[in-house]
Order: sequence, then structure tokens, then C-alpha cells
Amino acid sequence: MITPGPAHVAVPLVGTTIWLVIKSAVVSQFVVSIMVDRPIIFSGAMVRALLDGRKTQTRRLVTSPLRRCEVGDRLYVRESWRVSPEACEGWHLEELRGWIDYQAGGSTEVVAPSFDAVCRAAFLKGEDHDWDFLPSRYRPCIHLPRWASRLTLNVAEVRIEPLRAISGKDAIAEGVERDHGDWKNYCTDGLACLSAHESYATLWNALHATESERWQDNPSVVALTFAVERGNIDGLSGGVARG
Repeated sequence: MITPGPAHVAVPLVGTTIWLVIKSAVVSQFVVSIMVDRPIIFSGAMVRALLDGRKTQTRRLVTSPLRRCEVGDRLYVRESWRVSPEACEGWHLEELRGWIDYQAGGSTEVVAPSFDAVCRAAFLKGEDHDWDFLPSRYRPCIHLPRWASRLTLNVAEVRIEPLRAISGKDAIAEGVERDHGDWKNYCTDGLACLSAHESYATLWNALHATESERWQDNPSVVALTFAVERGNIDGLSGGVARG
């Protein structure tokens, strides 16, 4: 029996979405490709690099859950955020559409899965749900729900390697910034770096101060190369937003 074409089956897991893509000419002979959706956290500076098109790589310690990434997986970006204080006219029970502000800059109109999800996003536990005076503070990136993410990364390459194996070209792809003709030093203000490679070393150490994790310790990392898409991961896939 010949199948009419690829079949896509969604398998829900806690904190993760897996898509099984089944392609076969004969039912008894098929290949299963697993694509996994995962969250990934970025600082404000690196979010801006993603938005500017300067960042197409990231490195994480090999102990990170991201070490399990494979080509074809998708990552939804978590960044510092808030329900827009100007959103009191939105988020109607029927449409569930409103605005999210991001501390790295910009706002995006999103669709929430439920009004309860909007309330959890707008107010901390114990706060009065006063929609005329929404909190102006930004919330930590770790709490950004999937439905409020505005950036999706499609994984194109995965490598496990020593941190200091990074090339100058890769360092630029990590999104390090220029500084008056030199390169930014992320550890010491007013002291520029002479190369992108050196700049990335300071960026890494600014984020990893623990012994055995520092640049000089040369830990093993997972190096991910990706393509950036602007848009919510579920909107891009044609799926339904989930909390």
C-alpha cells in the first residue's frame, strides 16, 4: 500500500513538543525523523544581535539540556519581558490578543492560549488584577511563556567541541560587537579587544565565572548554528499557542 505523503504526528511532552515526520513508500518500511522544540535563554545584548542578524551561533556548556539538540530542532527564545502596561484595552476574553514588551527593545502582538494565562503573565501571585494599572516592571526571561516568544531558531548544525576551538569567524557569528574599529570587551569597560576571538572570550567569562567553566578552563561545549525567524514558534508552524 502506497502512502499519500508525509504524515506529521504531534506527541505532547511536559516542557517539550516533538514532531514525528513519517515518510514511507510502503507502510511496513518507514523512516521516523524526530524534531524537538526547546526553550533557549538569551541576554538582552544577544537578543539584539539576533534581531540585527549578527548572531547565528551560540555555545552552551555540554552539561546543558541543549546538548541533546539535533539538526532540524527548533528553539524558541526566552528574553526579559512584560505584558505591556498600555495593553489595558486588549486581551479581551474572546480574542485573547494583546501586546508583549521586551526589555531588549520592541513589542509584539501575540495570541494567548487562555485569559488565565494572560493573568499569570501580567500579575505576580498575590497581586491585584488591576488592568487600569498594569505593573511596569520587566519579568525574568526564564518565566517567558512559549506563546509570548517572538523569535524562533532553526538548528542547522550541532557540534561538541572544546570552547577554545572557536574560530574568529565563529566568534563573529556569535554576535560580538564592534567598538570604534576594535571589538567590544564584555568584562572591562573602556578596554577594547583587538579581535573578535578575544572579544568572545570576554563575553564568555562575563557569563561564566565558575571555576571549570571559564574561558581559561576550556570546557566542552555544544556549538549550535541556526537560522533566525521572527515570529512565534507556534504561529510559524501553523500550530496552536500553548502555555
